[in-house]
Amino acid sequence: MAVLVDGAHVPALVADPLAGVACDVWVGNLHKFACAPRGAAVLVARGPLARQLHPLIDSWGFDQPFPHRFDHQGTLDESSYLAAPVALEFVEQTWGWESLRRSLAELAEFGAATVAAAFSERTGEDHRPAVGMPVGPQQLVRLPAPFGRGGHAEAGVLRDRVLAELGVETAITAFDGTAYLRVSAHAYNTPDDYEDFAQRCVPVLLDWATA
Repeated sequence: MAVLVDGAHVPALVADPLAGVACDVWVGNLHKFACAPRGAAVLVARGPLARQLHPLIDSWGFDQPFPHRFDHQGTLDESSYLAAPVALEFVEQTWGWESLRRSLAELAEFGAATVAAAFSERTGEDHRPAVGMPVGPQQLVRLPAPFGRGGHAEAGVLRDRVLAELGVETAITAFDGTAYLRVSAHAYNTPDDYEDFAQRCVPVLLDWATA
């Protein structure tokens, strides 16, 4: 049985994404934490399975060996791939990836603690979930019930409402009837971002939850 790992956010978020990962195929996006344009991603295939991988649509490079047949896709816009190394190098020269990851882990921890405390002050509950595999610059805050009971689709509706009515881009998901807010940090964030959310948005979300 072949194993595929979806490492959507992992490139640049983790120094060595494939370290200790036993899989046949690994994919990850470069347009997330790595700051490259949309459309840039990484595909890693190991062993004989690589010879069986083909693009969904064959083009004039169909007879090329892996991975070259994925590079020859007719009218494929390759600008995102050409820009990806520039984005990675810019961050390295400006802050240094290792240093940035450390500082952003501290910032995300501050942000999650600030937002969770704002919820706890009014609910009396603990809004910091226990996560088995935490990732420094990305933290979770549990949203109050009944958010999440409608599953992932309802979480998407809540995310859209937060954007439309509060003007804030968020990532909200739901597992087992509970909704979670993903608190992320990158080089453009400051503590004010999370304090503003806690002061301005948390009371509104609590009002929505009890409406």
